[in-house]
Amino acid sequence: MDNRDRAAEFITSRADAARARLGSDLVIAGGWAFVNNVLPIDPANERTPLPEQVEAQTRKILANFDAIVKAKGLSRDQVVAVRLAVVDLPRLEERMETAYLGFFAVGRLPARSVVGVAALPRGALIAMDFTLFLG
Repeated sequence: MDNRDRAAEFITSRADAARARLGSDLVIAGGWAFVNNVLPIDPANERTPLPEQVEAQTRKILANFDAIVKAKGLSRDQVVAVRLAVVDLPRLEERMETAYLGFFAVGRLPARSVVGVAALPRGALIAMDFTLFLG
């Protein structure tokens, strides 16, 4: 194995996006892939208002995640862990769970953590991080 085989790959779906100045949409390294801080934004126009309800924001994040990984030939079946950050967790957790339920196949549910946070970028109610195993 030479150094190219061990090098990380940093992928940004839109180089002109404001978020591209701060981080990659997807990083692949050593048999793992990381997609962090997925927000309920419109990737084609980051200034589009966010959906108002946490259920709609959850569905938008999951759709954004699917688009990011599919562009590289990956899938949600490779997800081994998800971290969810939710504003006002006690009030919104059950509603978020309703939208999240069914995204992953039964029997292939990733490890998961849910944390309450004070605030998220753009006033989002939820953000997610995903870890994929490529082996």
